[in-house]
Amino acid sequence: MIISSWLIQACLATASLLMLIPYYVAFKGGHEQYMADKLDMAGNSKYKSMYYSGFLISMIWYVMPFLEQPRLRLNIFSLFSNKELLIENSIYCMAFIAFILYFMFAWGTVVVKRNLSATKDRFLHPSELITDGPYAKVRNPMIIGDLFGHLGFILLLGGIHTLCFYIIYICINVAIVYIENKYSICVHFKDEYAEYAKRTPAFMNRELWIFALVYFVLIIINIVLTIVHT
Repeated sequence: MIISSWLIQACLATASLLMLIPYYVAFKGGHEQYMADKLDMAGNSKYKSMYYSGFLISMIWYVMPFLEQPRLRLNIFSLFSNKELLIENSIYCMAFIAFILYFMFAWGTVVVKRNLSATKDRFLHPSELITDGPYAKVRNPMIIGDLFGHLGFILLLGGIHTLCFYIIYICINVAIVYIENKYSICVHFKDEYAEYAKRTPAFMNRELWIFALVYFVLIIINIVLTIVHT
């Protein structure tokens, strides 16, 4: 079971990584056509369709934690099936539910709505460089919110194998930022973006480092409890 679980997780993680290819083609190929005035992004272009592969990547990582695999001692499944460590597990689960909701709404819904207002039908050439709201905290709030939200979801469900492969999801999102910057943002807002980058960190500010520390501490506690009670 453990080998098959690892294999399934590895296949899904690899599939999500390969989805970067159409995402890359959407920006690189679309950029070349757009700059040559040969592409109208308001139409149903193949590049626009490939762009949405980024959303499929995210969905894969929401499915992976549900698949059968070894789980950390504290998780939402054992909250209902195992009364041992009930208080600790309840606090743990409530904490991660709160984190997920926070990043989903404060860093997710708000940012997505703001982002779509600038990129609707024109992901290759946003109508403006957004620097206010969450974008005043970090340059990639949608990416960082997604990363913290997914990690919180994995830890809430306690999927050990998914957690081990999570580094791949981080690399995918870093690659997405690189692609978007190279073929879109830095092309159309080069000087403005350079000034923006001087005063705003790319991913982590003080608030997010605190969240990262809390996540790390909870992971270590859970790992220790898992080893002790195995």
